[in-house]
Amino acid sequence: MKRLSICLLLVLLLSANVLAADYKIGFNNALSGVYCLDILENFAVYGAEALGVDLMVVNDEGTIEKSISNVENMIASGVDGIVYFGLSDATFAIVAKMCADARVPLVLYDHLPTPDTLAHLRNNPYFAGAVGEDDYDAGYPIGEFAAATGAKTAVLVTGNRGDTTHEARVKGFTEAFEGAGGKVLDIAWAATGGRAEALKKSEDLLVAYPDVDVVYTTSGEPAVATMEVLQKYADLGIQYYVTDLDPPILEGLQEGKISAANGAHWINSGLAVALLHNFLEGNPIKDANGQAPVFHVPIIVLEAGQYKAYEEQWLNNMPFTPEEIRNLSVKYNPAASAESFETLLANYSVEQRIMDKFEAGIITEEDLERYGF
Repeated sequence: MKRLSICLLLVLLLSANVLAADYKIGFNNALSGVYCLDILENFAVYGAEALGVDLMVVNDEGTIEKSISNVENMIASGVDGIVYFGLSDATFAIVAKMCADARVPLVLYDHLPTPDTLAHLRNNPYFAGAVGEDDYDAGYPIGEFAAATGAKTAVLVTGNRGDTTHEARVKGFTEAFEGAGGKVLDIAWAATGGRAEALKKSEDLLVAYPDVDVVYTTSGEPAVATMEVLQKYADLGIQYYVTDLDPPILEGLQEGKISAANGAHWINSGLAVALLHNFLEGNPIKDANGQAPVFHVPIIVLEAGQYKAYEEQWLNNMPFTPEEIRNLSVKYNPAASAESFETLLANYSVEQRIMDKFEAGIITEEDLERYGF
């Protein structure tokens, strides 16, 4: 009986070892409980599970100090690599040095460094690259879309002045809209980015410019507040545009309160996990110049009639299958390369993803009809 128990124990231990994750990767959520950040975490977890990776998630609680200490703690816990969300070039530099000193590879997600900082990071042998978005490319297509409707005037509600994300989105919208003959009349900078401030700032703008054609809000949280204010001015026929696709924004699209919104760039987190996985597998991905790559996720525009497709195929399901995620890693696809990532991103749009899923048998003709395709 004793020998049988020992044998059973050995079998269980061996089975657990076979099923154990290949790597433990650290991942920081800048502030848990905020939808646009939690959805990044969710897709990173999804990507890690597809790749057989154990993801150690920490909450930075919205502070740089906590972000740095969390990296220290993850390194001390023995993670094999880190996928990091930074708030500034300074944090990128600090974390990159910590990782290099500990010989822990690092990939950045969502927020990207400036060109000068990126050049410095690429001299670090433990910097494996980044996957994020160009926030200028969030504002620009919305500005183009608004101008194409014939709108001539716009006001903007955005975040803190100096925040590179919001500054870039404002610049992108303004240059596209004014380049097409429109005029941005005013910009409300919300220092806290909170609901109460956005309510007041957007109300002030609409009182000052009741004849404006367009309002654009650069992120989901203040956008919901601005949408509420706009309902008081519904008879003015103002077009409303948003960057970020939070659930209340989808509801606004469905109800016709929002003309169009863009986002869905949160897939960058799972792709960053795949990028790091290649490094850990001994296949560091390089760009055409032989450097650690930076991949830009398109920020796709979702028109009012497409809300159902996004809700069902991005939120209720995932836009990519586990097989598609695994195809990005050399462990599952010996041909995985920078081109694998580039091809996937070049075809990232609502229309293409829906048709790809239809051809794969994931969605039906009835689904296509419901989605308006």
